[in-house]
Amino acid sequence: MAIKTKDKPTEEACTDLMRTVIKNQRYRLKAKYFNGVAANEVPTTSHVSYMTDEQWKALVAKWTDPKNMVRVSCHILLFHIQFAQDLLIFNL
Repeated sequence: MAIKTKDKPTEEACTDLMRTVIKNQRYRLKAKYFNGVAANEVPTTSHVSYMTDEQWKALVAKWTDPKNMVRVSCHILLFHIQFAQDLLIFNL
């Protein structure tokens, strides 16, 4: 069975896959170089070969943007609320 690379569903599937890979890659970078690190100790240059210093600085700027930090805090809060509700359901 041949894959038609020019078909819209194939292009959409590939695009979705690449978005997921990039999101996971950024998550791992943030966990390794940003989370739990003092602001003055966050690297100002890229420590990975596939990212330029300018790309790294843009990513750090996004992570330090208060708008993005609030969004993450809300997701963490919602996770904890759901976890607590699950514990009540199972009487744990």
